[in-house]
Amino acid sequence: MWVIAKHESLQLLKSVKSILVLLFLLGCAYAGVSVTELLKSSFDMMHENDLSVSGSEAMVHSIGLSFAILIFGPLFAFILTHDVMNRDIEQRTMRFLITKTERQKIVLGKVIGHLIFWFTIITISYLLIFILSGYFSFLAFFQSASFISVFVGLALILSLIIKKPIFSSFISILLGIAFPILSFWAMFSDKWVLSVFKYATPYNYLEDDNMLFFVNFAFTTVYILLAIYLFRKKDV
Repeated sequence: MWVIAKHESLQLLKSVKSILVLLFLLGCAYAGVSVTELLKSSFDMMHENDLSVSGSEAMVHSIGLSFAILIFGPLFAFILTHDVMNRDIEQRTMRFLITKTERQKIVLGKVIGHLIFWFTIITISYLLIFILSGYFSFLAFFQSASFISVFVGLALILSLIIKKPIFSSFISILLGIAFPILSFWAMFSDKWVLSVFKYATPYNYLEDDNMLFFVNFAFTTVYILLAIYLFRKKDV
């Protein structure tokens, strides 16, 4: 399982798409800090000696990165993870893996590898904010990590439902674009159907400065368990 996880994470870190995603997030982190520092120097809104605002100031410095993850995170996660299972199934390498290890360990190894990759680039992005501003928002960090993990879990299921990577790639782009739009629509809509949907979207658990983001980790766990069930039933 850990060998698979290491292989998946290293493959992601070396891919061109992943490097572009990292550079984009780093650029958003840098831009967010730059704008915040500009506003800080212009209006003198921050109070360095007031410990009560240090947490909120750290959140403000990470607003550029947080915004990028909320808007583009679903698309990036789907694009990078949509073929995590069906690629090996199509190339017949999955049969070799099944002879070497249990199916549930294959699923866990692959999803852990992708989560390690995402936690790595999110950590790098928040460390850049810390280097530039001196602030590190642990709340924003864990909110971002929990948010991305949901879409990694969904993409994992997508890669098991759709056989061909070329088709899952197309659908992943559509889902990555549509999910944020539908989620924000549901959160601000008065229609009861959309109001029900909002409780299934990870955006709903990032509204307040509290620990509700743990719900997103629970969603991710459910999706991984569902993926394990689907893979056990799947003929490869």
